[in-house]
Amino acid sequence: MKLICVNLEAPLPGVPACHVGQQWVMVRLHGHPIGMVVPPEAGCGSAELLRLIRDQHGWAIATHLAGDNLAQLPTLSAECPRRPREASLSVTVAVCTRNRADTLGECLDALAAIDYPADLLDILIVDNAPSDDSTWEVVARYPSMRYVREPRPGLDWARNRAVREARGEIVAYTDDDVSVDPAWVRALAAAFVEEPHAMCVTGLVLPDEIDTDAQLLFEKYGGFGRGFRRAVYRVDRGIGAARLYGGTGRFGTGASMAFRRVFFDREGLFDPALDVGTPSNGGGDLEMFFRVLKSGHALVYEPAAMVRHRHRREYAELRRQIENNGIGFYAYLVRTAQAHPEERAAILRLGVWWFWWWHARRLLRALLRPRSFPIDLILAEIKGSFIGLRRYAAARRHAADVLRQYGVPTETAREAA
Repeated sequence: MKLICVNLEAPLPGVPACHVGQQWVMVRLHGHPIGMVVPPEAGCGSAELLRLIRDQHGWAIATHLAGDNLAQLPTLSAECPRRPREASLSVTVAVCTRNRADTLGECLDALAAIDYPADLLDILIVDNAPSDDSTWEVVARYPSMRYVREPRPGLDWARNRAVREARGEIVAYTDDDVSVDPAWVRALAAAFVEEPHAMCVTGLVLPDEIDTDAQLLFEKYGGFGRGFRRAVYRVDRGIGAARLYGGTGRFGTGASMAFRRVFFDREGLFDPALDVGTPSNGGGDLEMFFRVLKSGHALVYEPAAMVRHRHRREYAELRRQIENNGIGFYAYLVRTAQAHPEERAAILRLGVWWFWWWHARRLLRALLRPRSFPIDLILAEIKGSFIGLRRYAAARRHAADVLRQYGVPTETAREAA
């Protein structure tokens, strides 16, 4: 079943019984996510749902209302004032995809429903090394979107192509297995306006559904969500960033991230030796988050910029994803240590600490309580971590080979119509 989103300004619905998987409810107030509620499997009525929300998130609701400068708690009616989010920045939304034409429509339907002025919104679909024209045929059904084919295989090649093709002041990225919230772009743009020193804004990533054990295990493992409160991170230029902020996965993920386009002019593009489609299997978003902080700029986590991600449904797919997470993270650490020699000691400490805090402790708990979490998933990420230590060198050779083979494409984006 799909994630249910409820707004406290409107009458609450009842939640139907969940016969497969687990039903989750996202609670919002004034467009801002407050938290998640898991109703009983048998479902519940609107009164019971309201009680669950008040019991679990009453303090968060009160804090939000206080932030809106309300003199007293209202009755959560439609008369509650909203903080306006005026659109002023032009935004290019980029979706990098490869051979997923059969499921791409759900992503594009959500993009077509984005609530943002049409003259400030540019939607670009980057088709990465496709095997046929099926993706173009899907995108052609959406006349407001542009399409470009990037022949060099690798997610970061596609992300870089999006930067070159972008028309907006902001370049916002999401994935082809994601459905963005209608207010996603507006929330990202508002964060840039309200935090003018920010060069990057990330958003909240929630599960689109929890129908299988693998999807639930991914959420138990950590998922993509990073909380429901805005956070601003910054390191003064010239001060070591790795000691505090080397573990950049806590800032968000590539499924919901945006950058000022000028940042790429100043600090360079994504490293094509990282992320999906290369031997490193990941780390491109993590490295860019670190680069934002290392260069003295701010990174903002804005939960109102919400998207829903379709987690892997099968256990084998989840295991492969978790192993790739280990590979990508340690490949990112190797890349960062090579690019910033002054950070090497801090990166080494981070790598050792992460291995103990994230891997060893979790493995020990699973051995003591075998039902707490599948041990083979923990071992898969540990295996990936060791592999990742040597994958960045192979990924750089791979990127060089790709560049020699394909050169620099000259084709420009075309309208879908």
